[in-house]
Amino acid sequence: MNAPPPGAVVLSITGIQGPADAAAVQAALLRCDPAARLWTDWPQGLVAMETAAPAAMLRAAVQTAGYGVFQRSGPGAPRGSVGGIFGRMLLYAVLGAVLGLAAGVVLGLANSMLNPDCTRPGSSGGCAIGVGLFGMLFGALGVPAGAVAGLIHGIARRTG
Repeated sequence: MNAPPPGAVVLSITGIQGPADAAAVQAALLRCDPAARLWTDWPQGLVAMETAAPAAMLRAAVQTAGYGVFQRSGPGAPRGSVGGIFGRMLLYAVLGAVLGLAAGVVLGLANSMLNPDCTRPGSSGGCAIGVGLFGMLFGALGVPAGAVAGLIHGIARRTG
């Protein structure tokens, strides 16, 4: 299959056994848009089509002809995968932990410097301990917050 244009709808067709099946699929697609341009790679089961017809109409035409079809690219194609969503969740969770830890340490240091109970002579050092506690607390809160943000971004990316 020579390279179709970037906006072409690329379909993966299953159930093609020979030239008669290929001709049936091609005829079904051209009934949707007779002026469309086709690029085919039948051994791989791939058809690319530059068309004004909606991708859903093309998929329905191939299914009506009795063949399986999956849209690989083009307008309306599914983007991303479930694995990509989980990877994005993991990445965002780690980023949330790192950013939460940094924000917690900064907040703990600010508390130690600006809180009058922490700056008077003879304070017990509890405010200094609070720096680490703030960091761990905010880091722990950053993990689920980042995972939820990654889930939302992954789903939004997948659904377009």
